[in-house]
Amino acid sequence: MSDSIKIAVIAGTPVDTQMGVEYIERKTHEAGFEPGFMPLYCPAALDCDDQVKFQYSDDDEKRAIMDNIFDQVIQDGVSDFFIYCNSLSGAFDFDSYAVRKSIDSGKDIRIYTPLQVYRKLGSAYDRIGVMAANNLSAHAIEEALMAANPDIYMIGTGNMAIVRAIEDDLSPGEIVDKCGIGDLLRYFEACGAEALLLGCTHFPYIKEEIEKLTDLLIIDPADEMFEALLKATR
Repeated sequence: MSDSIKIAVIAGTPVDTQMGVEYIERKTHEAGFEPGFMPLYCPAALDCDDQVKFQYSDDDEKRAIMDNIFDQVIQDGVSDFFIYCNSLSGAFDFDSYAVRKSIDSGKDIRIYTPLQVYRKLGSAYDRIGVMAANNLSAHAIEEALMAANPDIYMIGTGNMAIVRAIEDDLSPGEIVDKCGIGDLLRYFEACGAEALLLGCTHFPYIKEEIEKLTDLLIIDPADEMFEALLKATR
């Protein structure tokens, strides 16, 4: 695949970055896309704790970390960046950053983020449940949903324990049991949620187990991001 299109996959921890790489590989195969994508592994943090520190660091620190990642891969011919991390997407203004990097590099830099998807999803629902990694991420998701629909009612939770369990390679069934996700789903249903948004890119790991416990539509924003990537590169 010497003519493959290089895609930088940027996420918080090495685990969800690798999940993003594998996601791009799988979706590329399913789409039958030629010449295909070559996902590049670009974690922004060392582990969960380091990722949380990034979220709460100041804008200059965040920009320096992003500059280090972007500048290296732009020199390697990359124009498309897949942000496979909800909390990262909510903690940094990638839309403005794409404009700046396009000017600085003289290339058309395209960045695909979960928040871009949420801004479109807001108009499709009146009530939506959101499982996020933490409450800063939940807040950013709510802002994005309300940008499209100021009257949307979001029932949201943030729980890093689920993320840590996935990072520790527990089985999906064990995670669902230990983290009380069955009770959480009943809460979303009781509050009238029309769908459940997986507001963390770790959470597709337990998607099949969640689907066994609820009739709610489960939304993975990465699917819409991949469609946007396909459209821009075909």
